[in-house]
Amino acid sequence: MSLFSRGKHIAFCSFMAASAAVCSGALAQEPIKIGVAAALTGPASPVGVDIRRGAEIAVDAINAKGGINGRKVVLIARDDEHNPVKTVAQYRELVEREKVIAMIGASNSASMLAVAPIVNDSLKVPVICPATDATAITENDAHKAGRDNYIFRVGMYGTGQANFMVDTVVKKFGHTKVGLLNWTGGWGVTGRGELQRRLKELGLAPVGDETFDNSDTDMTPQIIKLKAAGAQSILNYALVRENTFVVQTKAKLNDATPYVSAWGIAGPAFWTAAGDAAEGVLTSTTITSDGPQSPDRMALINEYRKRHNKEMDLPVFVFGAYDAMNMLALVIARDGTDPSKLRSGLENIPEFKGLIKHFTRPVFTKDRHNAITEGEMIMGRWTNGKLLEVKFDDKGPYVELDERTKKYMDKTTFKLK
Repeated sequence: MSLFSRGKHIAFCSFMAASAAVCSGALAQEPIKIGVAAALTGPASPVGVDIRRGAEIAVDAINAKGGINGRKVVLIARDDEHNPVKTVAQYRELVEREKVIAMIGASNSASMLAVAPIVNDSLKVPVICPATDATAITENDAHKAGRDNYIFRVGMYGTGQANFMVDTVVKKFGHTKVGLLNWTGGWGVTGRGELQRRLKELGLAPVGDETFDNSDTDMTPQIIKLKAAGAQSILNYALVRENTFVVQTKAKLNDATPYVSAWGIAGPAFWTAAGDAAEGVLTSTTITSDGPQSPDRMALINEYRKRHNKEMDLPVFVFGAYDAMNMLALVIARDGTDPSKLRSGLENIPEFKGLIKHFTRPVFTKDRHNAITEGEMIMGRWTNGKLLEVKFDDKGPYVELDERTKKYMDKTTFKLK
């Protein structure tokens, strides 16, 4: 080879090496895309908006520390308007066109039930749900067949939540005469069935089993029937709007029957709508943002206030989305961005210090894609505008008004002593 040819060869190799370095650098800087499709407008928007906001705060914190292995994280959000048809279309668009490698779950169970088989059979990207609780979302066809299941959850789940609600009133409060009052829309139907199932498993039957429709704004007939049947407490699945009508009707009738609802009312939006009529109502949940809190939880609460100049509408979904995003970040940093490895990696998180819970055991396993178990769910009591966690000691149930003030509850009436 001549000196001239050798020179051209060296120059060419140098150019290729430089180009490779540039390409490698560009690849290293390519953002990691995470998607979310949820109700960002319409009546259910408080759920979707707080899911997005919780994820955004987590993403900004991750990026402020340099991203994940030097790559920034980008959250791409779509408004599915609480419509399962739109959810399916947006999942396809986010995965196939936007190339997201994972998703934060939707704001309603119907959407997740519609999209779960598509995720597992064709899209194959992991999804962590902070809001939707239908049992079949995670215990889906792929799970039943022993195939790779890409759907995970950090919130409540139907079977477990119903078990927790019934077991709390029956075993911890001693109520054996339980009445049911459930919404005939949304997840009130499946919730009612789950409550009936758990009561039957405990050898009990509801003393009354009443329902109400979307158009009902006064539940006087149903409440009078439950009271006449001798209900010691009433269990319910419904959202803020419907539960507001229930408790306002109870207040009008001076009905003091203890009332327990699923986590649809586990946020300030319920007190804002119902006011003093919400006093003493219990709700199952994974977390409360009122009462004494850890420094890490307070940091998120304060960051939300700073950004949005208001309190969280639904703290449980803000915290759930925040934890879900950080779970994804942990596994991506360790196992990379390939969605299949990310899925299997989520089944191998031996410990995770989340804001909902510090998991000192595997967060998920191959057979369990629900992070929160029945024994880790909590009950909250609406107390003077705050949702306070109900705790138990040898003296009985109580709530903490602040770091120094503990108030015990009457097991029969749920009133503070």
